[in-house]
Amino acid sequence: MSAQSVLLGDNAPYPNVNDGDFKLIKAGSWRLGLQSPFWTPSNEPQKEGHSMGLVTGRYFSSFDYAYIDSKPLNTNSDHQNLKPGDELNWSLGADLEYISNGTISLHLFFGNQEYILAENMKLTGSDKTVEHFSGSYTVTKADVVAGPPHIRVSFYSSEDVKVYLDYVNLNIKTPEKQGPKLSGKVIDQGIQLDWQDEKANPDSTFSIYGSKGENGEYKKLNTTPNSTFTDTNLINGITYSYVVTRLNTSESGGSNKVLLKKIDSDAPTPPTALKIKAFDTEIKIEWEKNPDIDVANYSVYRGDANGNHLRQIAHDLTDSKYVDFTPIKDSLNSYLVFAHDYSGNKSMASQIVKAKVKAVSGASFSDLILPMPIHNKLRTDLWGTEGVLPRDPDNGIEDPEWSYWGGRPVKDRDNKYHMLVTRWPANATKGHWEWPNSTVAHVVSEAPTGPYKVKEDTAYDFHNGLGHNPDIILLNDDTYLFYSLVNWEATLFTSKTMNGPWKRLGVMTVDWKSTNEDEKLSYRYYRNLSGVQLEDGRFLFVTKAGEMMRSETADPLGPYTVLTDQIRYNQIIPEKYRNSNYEDPVLWKDEVQYHMMINAFWDYRAIYLRSPNGIHWKFNPGTAYTPDNTSYEDGTRTHWYKLERPHVLQDQYGRATHLSLAVIDVSKADDLARDKHSSKNIIVPLTVHKRIKMLNKKKIDSTTKKIKILVFSEQGFDAQKDIDLASLRFGATEEVDFGRGSKAIKTKKKGNDLIIEFNGTGNGITAINFAGKLLGKTKEGKLIIAFSKLSSNKD
Repeated sequence: MSAQSVLLGDNAPYPNVNDGDFKLIKAGSWRLGLQSPFWTPSNEPQKEGHSMGLVTGRYFSSFDYAYIDSKPLNTNSDHQNLKPGDELNWSLGADLEYISNGTISLHLFFGNQEYILAENMKLTGSDKTVEHFSGSYTVTKADVVAGPPHIRVSFYSSEDVKVYLDYVNLNIKTPEKQGPKLSGKVIDQGIQLDWQDEKANPDSTFSIYGSKGENGEYKKLNTTPNSTFTDTNLINGITYSYVVTRLNTSESGGSNKVLLKKIDSDAPTPPTALKIKAFDTEIKIEWEKNPDIDVANYSVYRGDANGNHLRQIAHDLTDSKYVDFTPIKDSLNSYLVFAHDYSGNKSMASQIVKAKVKAVSGASFSDLILPMPIHNKLRTDLWGTEGVLPRDPDNGIEDPEWSYWGGRPVKDRDNKYHMLVTRWPANATKGHWEWPNSTVAHVVSEAPTGPYKVKEDTAYDFHNGLGHNPDIILLNDDTYLFYSLVNWEATLFTSKTMNGPWKRLGVMTVDWKSTNEDEKLSYRYYRNLSGVQLEDGRFLFVTKAGEMMRSETADPLGPYTVLTDQIRYNQIIPEKYRNSNYEDPVLWKDEVQYHMMINAFWDYRAIYLRSPNGIHWKFNPGTAYTPDNTSYEDGTRTHWYKLERPHVLQDQYGRATHLSLAVIDVSKADDLARDKHSSKNIIVPLTVHKRIKMLNKKKIDSTTKKIKILVFSEQGFDAQKDIDLASLRFGATEEVDFGRGSKAIKTKKKGNDLIIEFNGTGNGITAINFAGKLLGKTKEGKLIIAFSKLSSNKD
């Protein structure tokens, strides 16, 4: 670089020439198909399921063969016309998305005259490491006559894998522009730069440029006649890039780059001025921004009421505030905040602050999640990060040869537990992103939590068993409807048993054009669906984004009419939860009401809603689940990177007894072939709703003086002996979820069951309530939760 004139690419300390680093267009998604104005692609950006374009400072193609051409490289005012004998130096950096046969070639054109500078350079995939190539070419007389040069880069992909081009440089060797030779070292005062320059004279001065990181914008730091400079205005722990130029009558080319960072061992000061505020189900902590300039981020720890049993609940926070969506209810929560600097030092703890949320245990669906039983033993000799070890591989379904992702457990007439579950080979080319080629397997277990074993590799014969997002719809006649995304179509099957055979009915149709949905997003009406059959025989489904749609007749194929908008636009959801992106809903119904859970994948959490009819929903306070919710009966906790694809196991009354979740230990992009990462399905037990019945014959409202509830006994629960009556509260969720509501005043045995009479004062029931809620505890301190229809209120 120190003796070159740039035609394309890196021109440090000045801006990149002709977008040779592909940073001119800020393309954050490969789906956009954006193009650079300095380059022309050979193919349409999006065509035949392939793609080509810009993303995060790279150019990529997943076509079998495609290329990009630069504009003519005659924009350098000193070298608009090349001369015979000019030596061109080229370099490029490229990478391959996954292990495959992807290669890249570099061509140099003069007019129509072509030279292949580098042909089919093989790239290593799945390592996320840029590979660098370089060489030179000497210009001939024929080249000069043929016309100005331009560059072509050819991409050769296989299996639709992306070939990335990170940068491409083309320079003319110009000894007269040779700049200084730069070196540097870290000293106590900062970073010391030294240079030598054989072209300098007594009148020469030197300009020093610096940037944060190798690809940052360079800024002039100083001009000096000396051959040394110490940068003291820096942040310890951050890498800086330096370039020096010489100033005589004109400025030389840039020197070689030097990248250095100064590491210190001094911990930052602890965060101060902590403030804490408790809401219904969340706690917000704020603190003053740390005065130390080298603070990179903060972490938050939560403990019990006494400040013990602290564990990290947030890290890498760059803001000086945090909202805890998963505090423990019925107890003070203690919080400490730490500051972390760029050198890796951690501060002492902040002062401790404590708060207690307003809601009580049982207000949120996540309060129902119980520790998982251990079938054999917890093991560490398994795939996964430290956060998911040790764990029980016999919970749910797990296999080192397969990645599993989403399935609904069902107890069938054979008294066994069945799932039709998505899977693909763990070592498939694209790692987690192999899911579009997934199949649906039939797996069976003797117990609800597992271990589930494969009974059939493919649950159905259609389309070679390929499918995704499977869901089981329990029909009114005790048979089954099965949804699977097959060849990107919402395909339905039926069977009398979970053992099959599954008969294909066809593809669902949806009248989505009557909505305001953008046609490009209409796929959301066909993917990630979950449904129930209504009492009148019609079908109700929830879409990927949470819209409700209902069939016009009892034909499950539809057509379906869309009844509601996306869930994130539903004003009944508090803004702090609504402002997210939702997918992966699950819909079910029991004797009392309809239930829905839907995953907010931006925020790594889910919400839970209830409804009298499956159309008009009521938000349930707090979260349905987060990665903070998985543990074992011996107290061991796991922390999966993400939980998705929720499903529930229902009992004969429709109650959710277990929660099935797809889990992954790293981000999906980091789950590669032939690595130690993967995904599986876990099955988590739930506190099951008790069965209760409203005995009042007249309409209940806030003025009702007495409320009578029949509580049913069942296996494992004796309503007459197990209830801590003083803990019981009944009424509207708006009251009961916060420890208020009606209190029990007397009881009466009825067979094996128990009638409980409540003082109606404070029940809070109004016209907006379609179900009454019972909360309390057993004499052993276990949660009691139940809902009843309000017999005199219409759904």
